[in-house]
This record gives sequence, structure tokens and C-alpha cells, in this order.
Amino acid sequence: MMNSECLNYDFMVQAVEVAPIGTVFIDSEGSIIKINPAACVILGYEAEECLYHPYYHWIYPEDVNKDRERLEKLMSGKALSLQMEKRLLHKQGDIKWVSCRLSIAHSRDGRTLGYIAHFTDITDLKRAAHQEEERLIQSDKLSMAGQLAAGIAHEIRNPMTSIKGFVQLIRSGAGRKDQYFDIISSEIERIELIVSELLFLAKPQSVKFERTDIRQLLEQVITLLNTQAIIHNVEIITDFGAHEASVDCDVNHLKQVFINFIKNAVESMPDGGELTIRLGRGEGHTIAIHFIDNGYGIPESILSRLGEPFFTTKEKGNGLGFMISKKMIEDHKGEVHVSSKLQVGTTISVILPMA
Repeated sequence: MMNSECLNYDFMVQAVEVAPIGTVFIDSEGSIIKINPAACVILGYEAEECLYHPYYHWIYPEDVNKDRERLEKLMSGKALSLQMEKRLLHKQGDIKWVSCRLSIAHSRDGRTLGYIAHFTDITDLKRAAHQEEERLIQSDKLSMAGQLAAGIAHEIRNPMTSIKGFVQLIRSGAGRKDQYFDIISSEIERIELIVSELLFLAKPQSVKFERTDIRQLLEQVITLLNTQAIIHNVEIITDFGAHEASVDCDVNHLKQVFINFIKNAVESMPDGGELTIRLGRGEGHTIAIHFIDNGYGIPESILSRLGEPFFTTKEKGNGLGFMISKKMIEDHKGEVHVSSKLQVGTTISVILPMA
């Protein structure tokens, strides 16, 4: 037994008993056969309540499988010891975070007897770190709200100023009123567009998923935008491959995303060029759709700001289109990556899980 072979010396027993670090000896079957007072304080139990009970009784339920994997790793010889943070259950029901080192206990002749766990209570440190993280998140939210409010005010004030000016001109009787009405109507439509896009971000959207072939969806969008591409002297080249490319998605949302990315690519090539849409397998069980243009490209300093509300590289843009597209892809458990080189072009990659 581990108790007789490993703990022969009185000084070792005494050292463990008075150690300020929680120490637990576990046999090869996972039962506690020795626990020191420091460990009892952390767990809130008397030693007699813990002895010969499975060690997993004191592990937070969601961490049990992970802990078993660690023990198997030790038993297989892949590691001599493991350092980790884990959650333990206190007798009163509280969760205790501990910093734990797990090692294998050997007999004098080299046989594996079980495990030794040394742990210290870091609950207060974790709680303080969590509070600081919450404070930073709240601070970021307030900062983002301020930036968003400033952006909204700026974007809406400009058309409102135009509307106000033309209303005054109409009152004075100067110029052609029908021309003024057209401009006012155009500015009101711009305000409506900004408000509708903000509402999309503000409230949850009902998403209806259905299995769809991405190739067919892309072909529909390309057919829709091909005329606009021809007007801009842009050739759309497709490389969809022969592999099946089905995803579970909201068709309308993905269409809107693809329309946004294709329009952005076409508009980035005012002197004409090529837009290549390539479809292939991503890492793991995913599909990757790449939109590759040979436009002017985006500087590194601007590239990092893509997705910020009201930050845009286009003269009449408001920055919400890319932000909404990114959110739609994330709602599909996907990702959007952008890479660009000046005078070479930009690649937008959409990664989606396969059906």
C-alpha cells in the first residue's frame, strides 16, 4: 500500500502535516488515502470525511473529465508532473480556485503507487482578477457607446444640415423647388439607411437556418451583380472546385454578406480589374470562401480598424456594412479575415462550418 511504502519516515509525515500547502495522496484507483490539515481547511472537511473517498467528489463537475485526462497523461508517462489551475468544491457549496501541481508517487522499487497533489488557494486572486476584467469590460463598453454616439451624431447631422438649408431656400422662394425636394428626399433616405442598420445591430434578428449549397448561392449573387461589375470594367472569375460545399445557414443573411463583399471589391477597382471568388476547404470541418480583388489595397493602419462603426474607406460609406456582415457570419459560427497589400489588392476570407 502507498501508506506503508511511501510514508515510512516520521519526519516526512510531520512535514506534510505542518505544511501550509494543501497536500493530498491519491491511490491508483483515485481514492484519497492521506490529506493534510491545510488541504482540509481549503475544502472545509475533516480528514476523516475525505479518507478513502474518490478524489473526484471534490472536483467541480465540469472539470472532472479534464482532470481524468490529466491523470491518464501522467500514468502514460507523457509527463512527470503537471501544473494547473482547477476548481474544487467546498463543504459549504462554494467554489475554490486552486493552483495545483500533480505528480506520480513511486515506491522504492519504482512501482507507481498513485498521485500526490499539492495545491494552494487562489480564490481571492481569481475574484480580484475577475472584478478587474469586469471593470475593464464596462469601461470599454462606455467608451464604445461614446464613440458610437459621436459617430451617429456626425453621420445624421450632415444630412440634417443639408435638409435644413434647402428648407430655408424653399421658404425664401429661391431656385427650383423640385430640385431641392429631390436632394431632401435623398438625404432622408440616407438617414433611414443609417437608422435601419443601427436597428439591425441593436435587436436580435430571427434567423432561419436551412441546408444550402454555397456554390449555388454565390452564383445567384454573381448573376445579380455581374452587370454592375461590367459597368466598372471588372471581370468576376470563379473557382468553386468539385467538392460539395453545403452549409446550414440563413440564405438571405449570407446573400447580403456576399453582396456587400462583392460590391466593396468592385468599387475598390475604379479603373477595372479582376475579382476572383475561390471556394475550398478550410481547416477542420469548414468551408472557406475567398474574395480576391486587385484594387488599390488597404493600408495596415486602416486595416486594423475595419469593423468599427462609422469608420470607412469609402467617400459615402458609414462603416456599418462590414460590421453587420461580420456579425452575420459570427451568428453562423463563422469567421471573417481580411488581408491586404497596397497596389496589390485585398482578400476577404469567410470561414463557415460545413453542414
